[in-house]
Amino acid sequence: MKHLPFSPTPITPLPYYSRSLGVNLFCKRDDLFIDAGGGSKARMLQYILQDVSTEKYDLLLTAGGPCSNFNRACALMCAKIGIPMHLIEYTDEPEEFETSLNYYICQLTGIQTTRCEKSMVPKTISDVLDQYKDKGKRVKIIYGGGKSLEGIYAYYNAVEEVSNELNSIDHLFIACGTGTTLTGICAGMQEYFPNAKVHAISTARTYEQERPVLEENMKILTEYLKTRYTFNNLEFSDNYLCGGYAKYNDELINAVKECISKEGMIIDPTYSGKAFWGMIDIIRASQSFKEKNILFWNTGGIYNLLSTKLEKCI
Repeated sequence: MKHLPFSPTPITPLPYYSRSLGVNLFCKRDDLFIDAGGGSKARMLQYILQDVSTEKYDLLLTAGGPCSNFNRACALMCAKIGIPMHLIEYTDEPEEFETSLNYYICQLTGIQTTRCEKSMVPKTISDVLDQYKDKGKRVKIIYGGGKSLEGIYAYYNAVEEVSNELNSIDHLFIACGTGTTLTGICAGMQEYFPNAKVHAISTARTYEQERPVLEENMKILTEYLKTRYTFNNLEFSDNYLCGGYAKYNDELINAVKECISKEGMIIDPTYSGKAFWGMIDIIRASQSFKEKNILFWNTGGIYNLLSTKLEKCI
């Protein structure tokens, strides 16, 4: 699958946790991805937007909430490509429009927006699309959050990138939101690190809620690749939800603070911080991880961290 040109992200050791946990802990730094403010959504968009140009489209249309990393990355990529973007924006918590750094950056790019209630998103997309079509505009629609074959494949391909950086992985830990990133990684790990376990720390959903989404994602990928992959290498944990998406407690905040103060690596309470907290807790609870090679995949953190109310973090 084609993609826009980009540089691999580094893998760095995490010496403080390696010493304290008795493991060999490394981090894949997708928080340092070169384009669109970094993170997993920026990597996905290199594949999703590879065919988007002003010769083919007049506008990109997508939808998402004010805290969305995808919206921010998409707005910045559209600015780079030179194509206008229209965002259908929604939230059940309107104050997020005032506090989200992702939303602020979207506004700086000059995108057009239409605000609606969450329940009205499909109709609003349809109405806005009809308005553009009536004007003869060519519109590229992208599913919010980057959920797509291209988004899944981006992380299948990213594991090949890792295979050129590390020779051996026993365990991989990653945050799971919509499951797009996780699906690609589970498939890629079966291809390049078949004996490794993938540990997903859910940031919002229970396993019962996530499972059908994951299975549908894998079906999409395997039909494209014409190769069968499963989730036999997956261990899924929903023990660190803190009550739901963007919810957190003192233990999570303390884990975020410890990582930043001991390793100088930014993680956040919404995604990467939950996964990191869960990873540390799981490793400490079992001797089976001792002296193993463990990779934590940092899918991005600074924008969600800086959008969190400071009094909750200090």
